[in-house]
This record gives sequence, structure tokens and C-alpha cells, in this order.
Amino acid sequence: MRSLLFLAGTLPLAVLTHGAAAQPILLDPVILSANRAASDPTRTGSSVSVLTGPELEADGRPFVLEQIRDLPGVTVQQNGPAGTLSGFAVRGAPQAYVRVEVDGIEISDMTATQVSPSLSGLLVDDIGRIEVLKGSQSALYGGQAVGGVISVTSPRATGPGIENRFILEGGSFSTFRGAYSLAGMTDKGEFALSLARFQTDGFSAAEEADGNREDDGYETTRLSATGRLYLSDQTDVFGAAFLQDEDGDYDETVDGRPVDAPSTFDATTWGLRGGIDFTTEAGLANTLALSYFDLDRTNDADNPAFGTSSYRTEGDRTRVEYLGAFSPAETIDLQFGADYAYETTRTDFRSPGFRQRPPEESSWIAGGFVQSNWAIRDDLVLDAAARYDEHSEYGGYPTGRLTLAWLPAPDTTIRGALGTGFRAPSNFELFDPFSGNRDLEPETSVSADLGVARRFADGRGEASATVFWLEIDDLIEFDDTTFRYFQTDGAATSRGVELAALWSFNDAVALTGSYTYTDAELPGGIRRDRIPRHDLALAVTGTVAERISYDLNANFIWDLVDDSARSFTGQVVDTDGWAEDYVVVNARLGYAVTDQAEVYVRAANLFDEQYQTARGYSTSDRAFYAGVAARF
Repeated sequence: MRSLLFLAGTLPLAVLTHGAAAQPILLDPVILSANRAASDPTRTGSSVSVLTGPELEADGRPFVLEQIRDLPGVTVQQNGPAGTLSGFAVRGAPQAYVRVEVDGIEISDMTATQVSPSLSGLLVDDIGRIEVLKGSQSALYGGQAVGGVISVTSPRATGPGIENRFILEGGSFSTFRGAYSLAGMTDKGEFALSLARFQTDGFSAAEEADGNREDDGYETTRLSATGRLYLSDQTDVFGAAFLQDEDGDYDETVDGRPVDAPSTFDATTWGLRGGIDFTTEAGLANTLALSYFDLDRTNDADNPAFGTSSYRTEGDRTRVEYLGAFSPAETIDLQFGADYAYETTRTDFRSPGFRQRPPEESSWIAGGFVQSNWAIRDDLVLDAAARYDEHSEYGGYPTGRLTLAWLPAPDTTIRGALGTGFRAPSNFELFDPFSGNRDLEPETSVSADLGVARRFADGRGEASATVFWLEIDDLIEFDDTTFRYFQTDGAATSRGVELAALWSFNDAVALTGSYTYTDAELPGGIRRDRIPRHDLALAVTGTVAERISYDLNANFIWDLVDDSARSFTGQVVDTDGWAEDYVVVNARLGYAVTDQAEVYVRAANLFDEQYQTARGYSTSDRAFYAGVAARF
């Protein structure tokens, strides 16, 4: 059962675990991303959705993108099977406007046309928690956090001693999934190691109903590690690292239509972060950290219309950051910090008789922020933040955020937020020798939301509602006549409503649901592609006969548009699999062999729905998988 922490400033996190004698468990009411410090969600004005490790495991779907799509305000699309190009949006803002961090390491692809994170190959088997912070958050996180922030953390030890966990799964499309994690904790420190592997023969990325039959396979291996050493009661040192290798196939586009092609890609990404936490005798908490992210990707294309080519991109990001926290009074908490990031990008494009290798390009951005959390009364908390960033190309830009949480009753929270944000132009948009424009300024944003949440029936039921609005100005667009990037005066807007509810009848039956209405438009009133107006997710979960667990979830999409696929004449390409409305149902059934081990089967697209999330690209037919998972 998914938690209903869909609104921060609402409710503690309720989780129904699967397996023998499952019971609702009330977890510690703490969120980490909303204020860049551990915060009580009932006293936080920001809007946050949270998924925990037990919830991710109980759902069963292997990729992060598959699971966050059921959260209110989140939209996901993918150009084919696992590993192919994917995208997501938060409240109508595409991924270029969303910052993603894994164990504090920013993973946005600095080599992309627009700096944006990819979640295509991120497996849930390597994850202990996901927080989706919504609304413009540049006042705390700097650039790119226009639509929100997704914070991912690796699994951690849950108590003293050694913990082991593994999962083995196989099924349709010759798919194999395996993962092992080891975690430990003593009075001297803690550590966690994870190794995950996924491989599949896949299916055609280009829509099979249009006659495409070539399977597009994918394989990935990911290794991650985290650790913390307790040097004293006031000082810890910490570290995190990951390494991921990916290889896969993808299809090409000819005159706007995806078609079979023997194109391949391989990518290696790795990241490191380390630092120290220490608290002074005066109560000043400090964090100093250094992180590094590196990406190396090669695409070998074989386009039926344009021939073969090879495109390699390399990039890296180094970040230094400081965070501080201090409480000058019982009712006031202060957070403050500064950071500096330096990015480099390198590209190498080759085709028969041609090679383009622009020089290495780089840029830097530095910023600082201060935030005050003021408990005006026991039932009223005001949070205010301000930040200033300086960029190596366009200069400085200020941002701010204001949130309010009011508890008119112990089980009710009314919350609101107002924030500004910006997206810095990418190195490609600035420096590309053919298309770049060094005069570009940042895109800017303003967002607001207002929500209410209530918990009832001694915690067995929860309900929440939020209205939101986001406007992005000074959009950077590409001119098809001059083939250069330019700044437009138009604004992109998205507005909508998020609803969520939970009701736990007993151990055997619990119902959850979320609905999002999103009206997302580009300048001139043109609807954003691949953002449905209506998105409904429903799930029923529980345990039967003590050892049998089940999870049945459905995603309903209405009024979806995608005019991005166009022929040379400008006409929208039609495909046999395209539909504006669709319903996808997934299911999982598990049997707890012991209190530590479970065997299970799961079905993807149970009723074999024919649909597309991106025009012209296939989605999975009905597929079945079986596996075993254990903890000891």
C-alpha cells in the first residue's frame, strides 16, 4: 500500500508491509528534501510525495520510472522497452526543469541539449527511499529545480548487526533481474553495499503494430555503496558512490515515424560524494561535502534514410557545498549554505566523410542561501528562504520561497507555498558552434500551491487535495530557420489539482487512489506534448491467510496529446497504436515461505492494453514474471 504523504505538512508516513502477519506501521514522521534538513511533515508547508523501500518492494515493478508514475503530479513516457529514451514531468514541467539527486549527487546529464536527468535505467533494487518535492525550489537547490526535486537515497541498515537482501526474477522477453545488498551497523558506524543486474531481449521500440519486428534489448549493471563513521558524539564522516554500465538498442526516425534500425548505445556513469558532519559546542550543525559525477555515452546510429554515424558525449560535474543549521531560539530554526559547481562537456560526432569535434566547453555556477523556519504558534509554522546564484556566462539571479503550515486540528493540515526558480542555459545551448547563443539568459519561474490534508479513523484513513500553478518565462527555443537557440518572450504555464486518498479496512484490504488534473500549455496556448489532462491511479493491496500478499494497481489516462512526431511536410504522424485514452493494470501475488523469504509472480499490462506514452513507440504487451526475494 502506497503511503499518502502526497502533501508534506500533512500526515506521518503510513506503510502496510507485505508478508506474514502484515500490519500498518507508522514510520517516523520525517522528510528530508523539503527544507534540506530532517523535518516533521505535519509542520512543513511544501508539497512532497514519498516512496519507501518496503513500498517499492511490495509494488514489484523494477524501474523507478514505473513506480513514480502513480504519484500525483508525476507523468512518465518512454520510447519503447526498458533502457530506451524516457521522460518524465512534475506538474507539467518536463525533466529539464526537475533536479534529481542520488545520495546527494546531482545526476543531470550536462552533455544533453538541455541539462536534464535520465531515470531510464535506475532500478528500485538499489533504492531505499524516493522523495518528490514539487514546485519551484531554486531558493534551496539552485538552478533546474523549477518544477521540483527528486531525491533518491540508497538502502540503509535498519538496526545493529548485519542485514542481507536478495531478489531473483525472470520472465517475458527473456528478462532476468537480480540484486543483492549487504548492510551493517555498529556503535562505530554503518555501511551498505548493493549490486543490481537487469537484462532483457525486449521488444521493438518502434510500434510493432506498424510492422516493426526487431527486438531492442537492454542490459545494465549497477554497484553502489554508502557509509558513515561516527568519530565522536559531534562528528561523523560519510561517503557514497555508484557505478552503472548500460548497453542497449534503439530505433530511428524517418520522416517523423519511428522505424526499425540496428542502432545501439552504451553508457557509463559514476559518482562520488564524501564529507563531514560536525556540531560545535554552541549547537551549530555543519556539513561539508565534495561530489563528482561523470558520464560517458556513445550512440552508434544506423538510420535507414541518413546512413551510419557515431556520436560520443563526455561530461563531468564537480560540486563543493556547505550546509549549516542553528536554532537561535526555541521557536526558530535557521538553515544556510553555499555551493559551487563546475561542469565540462565534450562531444565527438562522426559519419562517413565527416567529423565534428568541438573543443571542450565549461561553465560554473556558485550560490548561497539562507532559510528561516519560525513556529509562530504551536499550530502555525512559517518558512522563508532566499538565495542568490552567479553564473559564469549570464551573471547573477535571485530566487525565494515562502511556505506556511497551519494545523487547525491535530489531524488536519492546511499548507501553502510560493516559490521562484530558474533554469540556466546548458553548455550546448550556449557554446554549440552551429546553434549556440552566448547571450542567452536563464529561464525563470514562479509557482504556487495550496492544499489541505486530513487523517481520520485512528490513522486508517487519509485524504488530501492540492491546487497548483506554475509559470515558466523567458523560454529558450530553437529557431528552425536560423538553426540557433533564442530567447522567447512567451510563457509556459501549468495548473491543476491533485487529489489523494487511503482507506485501510483491515489487514486483508487497503485502498489507495490519486488523481491529477493538469492543464499544461506552451506560449500561444499550445498544449504540452505527453502531459495528460486526467491521470488516475488506483490500487488495492493486502494480505490473505497470513502469508499471501497481493497488489493490484491500475493507471487511467484520459486526454493525452503528442504532436511531437511530424513528417517533413509538418503533418502529425499517425500510428496504429496511438490513443488519447488508455488503462493499464499491473498485479503482484506473493507467498511468504518463511518470515524472511517470499516467492511471487507479477503481471505487467494484465489485460494486454494497446497504448503508447510517446507517439509511434511500443509499450509492453501482457507479460509475466516470477521471482524470489529474501531478507536475513
